[in-house]
Amino acid sequence: MKCRVLIAGAGQLGSRYLQGLSQVLDPLEIWVFDISPDSLIRAEERWAEMQTSISHEVVYITQLDQLPASMDLAIVATTADVRVRLITQIAKVSEIQYWILEKILAQSVQELDELYNLLGEKSVWVNTPRYMWSMYQQIRKLYKSGTLIEASFEGFRGLVCNAIHYIDFVSRWNGARLLDIDVSNLNPFWFEAKRKQFFEVDGELFARFDDGSKLKLATGSNIKSYQARLKFSDHDWDVNEGQGIARSSDGREIFGCTEFQSQLTAPLVKAIFSGEPCGLPTLTESIQQHAIFLKTIIDHWNTHMPNKVERLPIT
Repeated sequence: MKCRVLIAGAGQLGSRYLQGLSQVLDPLEIWVFDISPDSLIRAEERWAEMQTSISHEVVYITQLDQLPASMDLAIVATTADVRVRLITQIAKVSEIQYWILEKILAQSVQELDELYNLLGEKSVWVNTPRYMWSMYQQIRKLYKSGTLIEASFEGFRGLVCNAIHYIDFVSRWNGARLLDIDVSNLNPFWFEAKRKQFFEVDGELFARFDDGSKLKLATGSNIKSYQARLKFSDHDWDVNEGQGIARSSDGREIFGCTEFQSQLTAPLVKAIFSGEPCGLPTLTESIQQHAIFLKTIIDHWNTHMPNKVERLPIT
């Protein structure tokens, strides 16, 4: 019997998950859900681009009540504003064995609590995979466990919607817990993001971890290019993620990939179905990071913006 996989949300990221599933070697029964027929059409087109000899079956649906009574894996790739509500609806119509959730998990701390009450006892992972990228894994192997890291990522798009990727990256370097986030150097006013009805803010964000590691994130028009740097006690690394090259201050070079979601999905699903560590943080681990992040960033919004919120319009 084929394993059943649900992709909930067939937008840009969901369709990349779908392409990745084409590379799973065991035949799958894939269900793709989206309320938008146009999104399903685009997902079907992207599936047609993939070359596979495996006899996967793909079903496209716009109603959750069309799902089978049980699924082996659900991948929830929607925006944050509907994620908790959608997970609740999925759980009502189908028994899910494993879950993969996209970030941002939710828009409020209350929703994080709701999510934990729904799935806290389940096998759930959150898709913040930067730590798994082969280039960073090669650098990690050069240092003993517990070696402090100071990481800096500057000049990327979407500070708030992407911050949790970098927070998780530093957290998992030594298995350290996020302590707090300093947003005093963020700009005071938010602006509408690329996606309508969502917002972003530029500036600098600093995070501290309980092992002493640190993280700096910075965005804004004054930063002309993307820069990634890792600092250790004895060496610094400049990382060019786009070219897959990391250079150390002592002259060493490391070459590796910064894998796309379509490349990560198949090995991720294989590990989950095999009962092996998949490399992603668990829901419990990620909620700890999200809770501190959301509380801090909501406080920033409510300090500077005229309308006060409990749910932050980010995705």
